[in-house]
Amino acid sequence: MIEIDKRAYNSIQNFSRLIYTKAVKNKEDLPKKESIVNLTYNGKFVAKAIYNPKSVIIKVLTTKDEEIDREFFYKRIKKAQEYRTEILNLKDTYRLIYAEGDGLPTIILDKYNEIGVMQLTSKLIEREYLGDIIDCLFEITNLESIYVKSGKKGEKIKSKIFGDKDKFETIIKEGDAKFKVNAKGHKTGFFLDQRNNRLDMRNYIKEGDRVLDICCYTGGFAVHAALEGAEVVGVDISNKAIEVAEENMELNGIPKDRYDFIVGDAFAVMEEMIENREEFDVVILDPPAFATSKENLKNALRAYNTLNYLGIKLAKRRLITCSCSHHVDREMFRNTVVSSAYRAKKELRQIGGYRTQSPDHIISMANKNLEYLKCLFYYVNF
Repeated sequence: MIEIDKRAYNSIQNFSRLIYTKAVKNKEDLPKKESIVNLTYNGKFVAKAIYNPKSVIIKVLTTKDEEIDREFFYKRIKKAQEYRTEILNLKDTYRLIYAEGDGLPTIILDKYNEIGVMQLTSKLIEREYLGDIIDCLFEITNLESIYVKSGKKGEKIKSKIFGDKDKFETIIKEGDAKFKVNAKGHKTGFFLDQRNNRLDMRNYIKEGDRVLDICCYTGGFAVHAALEGAEVVGVDISNKAIEVAEENMELNGIPKDRYDFIVGDAFAVMEEMIENREEFDVVILDPPAFATSKENLKNALRAYNTLNYLGIKLAKRRLITCSCSHHVDREMFRNTVVSSAYRAKKELRQIGGYRTQSPDHIISMANKNLEYLKCLFYYVNF
């Protein structure tokens, strides 16, 4: 039994699924390897959780004194599926499992039609429960192939394929846009968290607009802008991502003279554009996470400041700017963007409120850590 302090107990009672090892009173009883442990308070059962000696976070699986077995995972996956299809009314493509948001810590799974891509960060789950989890997924959903990959954090998981090993590519729909998704590609193949923001952006694009999409990856924002009649320039450091972005433009019937993709460093490309006195009606900034830990937060904010400064300099009318850095909160990000605007000597007028990830990427009231995506829409006033 692992005894926790009152603060951790209250946190769990208030629906938090994460506590810190510093809350453990009898640290000498913590296991030497990753294990499922029983948490107690004043000697009474509180929860079952995943403990990993390599992490300072203990992840709660359940507050019931129940077996962690196939039935446990079946019920959790079934509930996650029903939330997406019955509450959110999503059809074929969505984040089916979002770790603590669905009571399944260390597991993330995106569903692209009949293909699932899972990111897993627990060797314990892989070793003891993955077979049952995969069986449940095939039974509950219409998935035909499931690709398991190692997540960004945690233990290194060997990649595996379950089901139809020849099925790794599909075409998904987002509004009237179509995108090619390859499960063997980067991360989970396509970022679903920006779905609502991409669709909302289309309300602010005019036919004939010149749009700059920085860190465009496989063209999510770019394709939607082009479908509204814009001329699009996309920039990404990955040659492979650019190749897929071009394929997505062709897939949507966008003429080749309406788009141009550049492989290169975003900062260098934007600086060159400013030197050449280029301007864009709309600038979209969707960079990777600059802050991967609290230790590099200062450098990350500096990078966000510079990126937004360059984007604002290039923007004639609108700026759409994003951060997926977990350690950069809403106000920190907004203040950084405003600072960039002062530096660029342009006024920003915020359009609407804060935008975040699509609702299938659940944000629980007790786990603010689940909210990582910040997206701000601005009117740029000269």
